[in-house]
Amino acid sequence: MSLIIVLGFYFKKHEVQNTMEERNISQHGVVTSIYFDVVSGWDKWFLLMADNHFDSFYCNRELMTSHFEEAKDRKAHIMILGDWFDAMQGHFDPRRSMAELRPEYRRDDYYDFVVQDSRDYLLPYAHLIDVMSDGNHEIAVLKNANTGLMDRLVFTLNDKTSSKIVHGGYGGWIRLMFDCYGSKVSKRIKYFHGSGGDAPVTRGVIQTNRQAVYLPDANIVVNGHSHNQYYLTISRERLNMHGNLYFDLQHHIRIPGYKQAYGDGSTGWEVTRGAPPKPIGSMWIRFYYEKNDIKIQVISNITGGEPISLNSTDLYSGPIYNNEEEGE
Repeated sequence: MSLIIVLGFYFKKHEVQNTMEERNISQHGVVTSIYFDVVSGWDKWFLLMADNHFDSFYCNRELMTSHFEEAKDRKAHIMILGDWFDAMQGHFDPRRSMAELRPEYRRDDYYDFVVQDSRDYLLPYAHLIDVMSDGNHEIAVLKNANTGLMDRLVFTLNDKTSSKIVHGGYGGWIRLMFDCYGSKVSKRIKYFHGSGGDAPVTRGVIQTNRQAVYLPDANIVVNGHSHNQYYLTISRERLNMHGNLYFDLQHHIRIPGYKQAYGDGSTGWEVTRGAPPKPIGSMWIRFYYEKNDIKIQVISNITGGEPISLNSTDLYSGPIYNNEEEGE
C-alpha cells in the first residue's frame, strides 16, 4: 500500500512539473513544429541523442544519465533519434547473444519488460522530450516480432506524465518557430537515423555533400546509426526574395550514441569484423537571439569509451528480476 501511495505522489508531482514546463508542439505528417516566444537575452538548449541501446550490456548508462541530468538542469529540449532500444536478443534475431544483454532483461517477456524499464528510467525527463523516433533496431523488431517498441514507449510515457512526446519516423523534420517581437523566424532540422556501413576512412562525412544537395531547406542535418561522430558546416551562397545576395551555414551533425560495442577489444562482432572503438555521447545545440535573428551554436558532448569486458559487472545497475516479479 505504501509503495502505491509513494508512486501516486511521484506521478502527481511529475504531472505538476509537466504543467509548468508545458510546450507548444504539434505534428503534421513528418513535420514536428515547436513554437517559442523570444525576448532579449533569450536562449534555449537542445540535447540530441541517438543510438542509446538502453538494454545492451555495453550501454554506458552512467554517462547517459549525466547528460539527461544536465539537460534537466538547463531545462533543455531533448530529441532521441533512433535506436533507443538495442533489442537484438529476441528469439528471431540471428545476432542474439545473452552475454550482451543486461542481466535484468534475461527473461521470457524481454520486450515487454524493457519497454516498462525504459519508461521508469525516462519518467524524470519525459517533460523535456520533444521527439523519440525509430531506428533500425526498432524497425527490425516491428518487422520480425510484430510489435512497435518505440510506439509503446512513447504512449506509456505520455499516458503516465501527460507529456506531448511525438513519435517520429526513421526520418523527419523538426521545425522550430520563433516569434521575435512579432517577427517570425524559423530554423529547420532534418533528422535521418542513418544507413549504410561503418565508413572507416571517411566516418561518413562524405554523406554531408550528398545530403546538402537534396536537403536545401535544412538549417541542420542530423544523422546517427554508424556510431561515428562529426560536426561540420557547409557555407552556402544564397539569394533572397528581394534579389539580395547572402551567405548562410548548413550544420551537419552525426551522433555516436552510448553503446561501447568494441568492449575491451577481445571479442564480439565489432572486434571480429575489424571495426575500431567508437566515441560515445551526444550533441548540444544552443539557439540564441542576437541582432534580430536566431543564431545556432553546436557543442560536442563526446568522450571516449571504456574498455569493458563481458565478464565485468561494473556497468550493471538496479535489481535483477525473475519472470514472476513485476519489477515496479
